Amino acid sequence: MKILKRILFYLRLFPYFVSRNIQSKMSYNIDFFLGIIANIMRQSLGFIFIWVLFRNVPEIHGWNLYQMMFVYGMQAITLGLDEFLFAGTWSVSSLIQEGDLDRLLLRPVGPMFSIIASDVTFHGLGASLFGLVICIISLVKLKITLTAGMILFWIAAIVCGTLIYFSVNMICATLSFWVIDSSSAMMLMQNVSEFTKYPTSIYRAGLQILLTFIIPYAFTSYYPAAFLLGVSHSAFCWIGTFVAAFLSVLAAVAFWHFGLSKYQSAGG
Repeated sequence: MKILKRILFYLRLFPYFVSRNIQSKMSYNIDFFLGIIANIMRQSLGFIFIWVLFRNVPEIHGWNLYQMMFVYGMQAITLGLDEFLFAGTWSVSSLIQEGDLDRLLLRPVGPMFSIIASDVTFHGLGASLFGLVICIISLVKLKITLTAGMILFWIAAIVCGTLIYFSVNMICATLSFWVIDSSSAMMLMQNVSEFTKYPTSIYRAGLQILLTFIIPYAFTSYYPAAFLLGVSHSAFCWIGTFVAAFLSVLAAVAFWHFGLSKYQSAGG
């Protein structure tokens, strides 16, 4: 009960921090619009690659252009929301190196919360908006009308996918308690996430296992998309999405607390 109350407390507090960060960033209007436009343009380049590819082939492993677009859009939405809402994870290394983590340890809220709520990036918001438009266009072209239940699942899948990206980033950021700079590990994971712009089924078995059971990025786009589009009716697609998100968050929180227990303050 105590843990539940704490979680609800953070859920109420998080939107306040996000809104304050947005107000702060909005004071630089040019940066706001440039950040969104730049990411939309970057995502568009990847989309153009898919469009050119499908001009020569009708489908890849049973996936047509618009189905592939939906997977691409899901990845853009979830990764974009992670970059928008949880940009603070990238500051862990500098906080530890400069001794600023000590200051966060004195706050009445947990240091992990203070870190993840400390920043937002608008380029992530641009990616999410682009992904949403792509997904809607895909559904229209495929003539798929989602039921209310499917729409709720879609929203839940987006939340789960965002949490998976956050969790993997947080685990990598926690390495800063033992290494000088964990940003290289975070960049590596971001590069790995590029694979989930396309259906996981097109890859070899080894990569499918990696993206499903070790680094569960496939649950941020491929599996929810397969279920929503009717490509797969397996319960693994939707149950796995929730389980992967839950286990990822659990692992991130546990690893963070383990790392924090090994931390020696700047004055220690």
